[in-house]
Amino acid sequence: MTTLAVPLPRNRKPRGQGPARRDEILAAATRIFLEEGVAHATMRRIAAAVGVSPAALYVYFPDKDSILRAIAEAWFAELLEALAQSQQSGKTLAEKFEAGIRTYVEFGLSHPDGYRLTFLSPGAKQMAPAACEGIAAADHSFAILQQGVEGMMQAGLFRPGPSVPAAEAIWACMHGVTSLLIDQCDHLVTPQPHLVDTAIEMIMRGMKP
Repeated sequence: MTTLAVPLPRNRKPRGQGPARRDEILAAATRIFLEEGVAHATMRRIAAAVGVSPAALYVYFPDKDSILRAIAEAWFAELLEALAQSQQSGKTLAEKFEAGIRTYVEFGLSHPDGYRLTFLSPGAKQMAPAACEGIAAADHSFAILQQGVEGMMQAGLFRPGPSVPAAEAIWACMHGVTSLLIDQCDHLVTPQPHLVDTAIEMIMRGMKP
């Protein structure tokens, strides 16, 4: 009598899934970083969540810094695309500027996990300082804001002055609104749309000549 070999169940996933596997790793790492904190998460824990061996995980990412950077790069790339779409033709200069800062808030609220991990997670700040520095999409995103400020100044819609401090102050305002709406909305009385509208109105009026 011939006995057929029955394959044993596999807990680990097969190799060779390339970009799809990389996306799985980033998704699992994002969840674990937010739940356990970046400092306490381990590569072994991330590998187990994805269903691969630690050795297989290291093929894609050498350490947590590289995973954190990849998450930030992906998040900023999507943000940049949204900001670029907000600047399409058919709008006045002021309408484009307002659309840009409004898009920033809306994108943050629709992608809260990425926003928390990129800007708000205490554990992320304990990683190597260079982990999230020099991300091209992040630099380009801020450039859209700065160039918008410069354009408004040149058109006489904003009072003249250095564009970088003005752009950073505007970003600080919208970052604060976004952060509150993501994690502290229970402490706010003002409805979300009205709060965002009020903040934008304050910026537009406050920057007038």
